[in-house]
Amino acid sequence: MRTKLHIYFCLSFFCSGIINAETIKVGVVEFPPHIDFSVNISKSKAHQYVDDILKGIYSKVVFKTYSRGQALIELDSGTIDLLFPVDVYEEKLRHLSKPLFSTVPGLCFKKKNFIPILSALHRLKGLNIGVATGSPVLPELKRSGVNLIILTEDDPLRQAVEMLMSDNLDAFYHPSPMQIYNLDNPLSKKLACSKFHGYPSGFYLAVKKNMRDETYRTIDEAFSHALDIKSYDDFYLENK
Repeated sequence: MRTKLHIYFCLSFFCSGIINAETIKVGVVEFPPHIDFSVNISKSKAHQYVDDILKGIYSKVVFKTYSRGQALIELDSGTIDLLFPVDVYEEKLRHLSKPLFSTVPGLCFKKKNFIPILSALHRLKGLNIGVATGSPVLPELKRSGVNLIILTEDDPLRQAVEMLMSDNLDAFYHPSPMQIYNLDNPLSKKLACSKFHGYPSGFYLAVKKNMRDETYRTIDEAFSHALDIKSYDDFYLENK
């Protein structure tokens, strides 16, 4: 399917027959299920999509995985040219014009304490909400009067679930709770998750600050047209 996707993009728009001889360096941060570090990232759907587009522009594409904090340092220093997937507005990063995908954040509770509608933010006042270190949180949630508990372990989801089950948390924040709350995930038997409807977050490819304008335009046009031809969401669902 990856080869077919690459050929499809090339025939549809941006492969002109002239491939840039330069190498492009791409940083990747974990964002399951789109980017999953527990397996070879070449099997992750977002990696496949991005790789196939960049192969239409560059003769060599090098990917390297990072923690979120280290990735931002590498991008700022210019060690890498691109970084994904990131919430660029939280970090005020230069980025491509269209998001790779969007998610709706939410909270996950024990089933017996489930709050299905999160628009009434006053109901959250005083609750202990777990948040992974470095995770961008809706400003509205911060202003609602909740107590944010920072999850510092290497596996913040496991830590969050354990603390929730032991009643040390009332809920935990997740940028895309439907990754957890679905029939394929055993955790859905213990948890119930709600979304902050009306607050979608776009996840983008960020670019280094000193990227040449010509280079930026070439990459941005390729991704813009590729997303119009076959969105990442469509690609993900077809190959799930």
